[in-house]
Amino acid sequence: MVVYKAAFILLVIPLAYCRIYDKCTLARELLNVYKFPRWQIPTWICIVEHESHFNTAAINSQTHDNGLFQISQIYWCDPPNHPQGCQVQCSKLRDDDIHDDVTCVKKVYDEFQRTKGNGFKAWTTYDAYCNGNNDGYIKDCHI
Repeated sequence: MVVYKAAFILLVIPLAYCRIYDKCTLARELLNVYKFPRWQIPTWICIVEHESHFNTAAINSQTHDNGLFQISQIYWCDPPNHPQGCQVQCSKLRDDDIHDDVTCVKKVYDEFQRTKGNGFKAWTTYDAYCNGNNDGYIKDCHI
């Protein structure tokens, strides 16, 4: 019985700090709360679907990318003195509060927009899945 309680606690406690978004809720939040430009929303939804499957607690076991947007720990989170870093702990990108994720993702996007001419190129899934018309990702969201 003790083993079952321990297993339950290990499984449930981490879930208490994450959120699995549905695409329309996230799309509306990005647009209305975080003021992303409307034209970017379908591409962000495509990226999030392929990167984290809308799970705020996602962590890539190979690259150690973090959170909803799969932000790289190599350049953007944890190394506090990295010049382009977001000055945020990677663990903060894996909780249910996406405010710091959005702040960081906007910084990543702006840096790649400045250096590569396309901010979405920071995400490998962009070229693989999201480089085109992504309106289908939000067609039923009414935004």
